Amino acid sequence: MRKITPLNRDGYIVLRFTFEDKRYSFNPVPGGKYDDKAALDMAEKVAYKVQQDCENGYFDPTLTKYKPNALKGRTKEAAINDAKEAREIEIARLAVNSVDLLQLFSDFTAFKSKTLKSNSMIDYNRIQNKLRKCPYKLVRDAVNVMQWLVADHDGTSTSSIEKQWKLINACCKWAVSTGRLQSNTFQDLRNLIPSTKNTRSQDEIKPFTDNERKQVIQAFYASDRYEYYAPLVEFLFSTGCRPEEALALQWKHVKQGRITFCQKLTANGEIEAGTKTQKKRSITVNDRIQSVLTTVKPEKCLGETYVFPAKKGGFIDWHNFANRAWKRVLGSLPDIEYRNPYQMRHTAITLMVRSGVDSVVIARWVGNSPNMISQKYLGDVSDIMMPDS
Repeated sequence: MRKITPLNRDGYIVLRFTFEDKRYSFNPVPGGKYDDKAALDMAEKVAYKVQQDCENGYFDPTLTKYKPNALKGRTKEAAINDAKEAREIEIARLAVNSVDLLQLFSDFTAFKSKTLKSNSMIDYNRIQNKLRKCPYKLVRDAVNVMQWLVADHDGTSTSSIEKQWKLINACCKWAVSTGRLQSNTFQDLRNLIPSTKNTRSQDEIKPFTDNERKQVIQAFYASDRYEYYAPLVEFLFSTGCRPEEALALQWKHVKQGRITFCQKLTANGEIEAGTKTQKKRSITVNDRIQSVLTTVKPEKCLGETYVFPAKKGGFIDWHNFANRAWKRVLGSLPDIEYRNPYQMRHTAITLMVRSGVDSVVIARWVGNSPNMISQKYLGDVSDIMMPDS
């Protein structure tokens, strides 16, 4: 809901707001003038109290608790009856949405698992792990849950918190439709998440120059510890394919000078059919890519063998590669600004554009639309001189 602030109405102070589709208006400081600093300060404190009560489920629709001296002159019997009624209201309030949030989200995850791909399920499982750690367990504690998620977050971008809120909000919406909740307590809590700049903005696309790309590849080949990953790095820099596509590539997908990308490795280590955006796509290899493939191809090679397996078999752990091999090799090149390994894809695409290849063709090669190439992947080309014509 919008922030509640004191308003000036003909010189007097008024609080006006809408809560649960009902409008409220009252003077929090009877007789107080808007130009009276003491009265205005008191009104701001009352406004803050009303705001907190609305967000935490303690709002008094009678407005009695927000009006000074509202109970002055009441009899003892009336006060006792009011206290009894207040306890009954509190018990009824606490009973509303007194549902275990983790259990509810687990049930929602099971419901969604029937239609979601395994890679998408990772987000649901991560939220369940978060909710296990969260000290606030009930759906009615929505505000406290959101504040805890923000406080527990490690990083500058809050996009992951937004994703958590969206899925929890969807869960509660589903629970209301199935009768398990009376209301969706997370519905209007997006404003509790601090806003940050979009981490996928154009400024964050920082491809390597062609010379930098060559230095990074050479540094991997020269590394005693991480030389094993050099062919993979050169392959990603050359093709512009997604890491999960390269890691899932098998030799049966390499035939007659063509590579077909038709599956991907999910974050939980499973092979899933199709790429991120399509069922499959193919590219014709050039001399550089063919050289990489020749380097890694074993003498006895089965079609099911992976082109870029881990040293001890199985799949390369991309998270481990990014946080160890990539960081250490890039750290050995002080003249090159550090970028995350996904910039290999940005670099390949940008260099393709700079070499004059049509964006439609590039989009077919890398599995995106020409518009997406421009918005998400194309690096700075401001130094390219415009043609004379």
